[in-house]
Amino acid sequence: MTNSGRSKGFMVAMVGLLCSMGWAQTSVTLSSRSPEPDNPQPSTITIPAGTRVLLSLVSPLHTTSAIPGSGIYAETAAAVVQDNHVVIPLRAQVQGVVESEQRPGRVKGPAKFLLHFTTLIFPNNYVVPIDGGLQSIPGSAKLRTKGEKGTLEPVDQIDKDVATVTKPALIGGAVGSIRSLGPGTFVGAGAGALAGLAKVLFTRGDEIKLPAGATVEMVLQRPLTLELERMK
Repeated sequence: MTNSGRSKGFMVAMVGLLCSMGWAQTSVTLSSRSPEPDNPQPSTITIPAGTRVLLSLVSPLHTTSAIPGSGIYAETAAAVVQDNHVVIPLRAQVQGVVESEQRPGRVKGPAKFLLHFTTLIFPNNYVVPIDGGLQSIPGSAKLRTKGEKGTLEPVDQIDKDVATVTKPALIGGAVGSIRSLGPGTFVGAGAGALAGLAKVLFTRGDEIKLPAGATVEMVLQRPLTLELERMK
């Protein structure tokens, strides 16, 4: 074989070797890549509106001292579970404000509280804004929520006022009927009713008292989206 033939053969062999090395390197590179996961893990979780969260008040609330803008300080009294996972842990802090308050008046009606929960703080200091209203006062026989915003007011305050008016009227009617079989009955009833009405007008109704440790139920009025990484 001539020198030129040997050179051509050597070049062909070198090209083949380089090609095979490149192919091997490409194969190794491809095989070293980690497979893509079929179901990538979500980065957030959303708690739907309407979810209820049981809270325990850390500081008391009273219609005598609270004013619009007064702070509300509470903590979760039970964990919130979604899809078999705890999404809001026990004793996470919840803060809010008193949006409006009304002391019981002689004419303007019963006491009222409108509360708005604004902030959720996880034990690891992950802070999330929330939009929460008052759903109920579990187990309370004297307080209830009313309306879409969950205004808190005493139960049966109107019934108490009616009883205050009608009871003196009945007594007055009885006295009037004893004195006279005629119109005295109606005169006595009218005088008794006026006495009962005067008592309602000059007597305040029940105040709203929520001591520290009182249990209240908050409801999320908008969906709450949490970052899973920040919850750890």
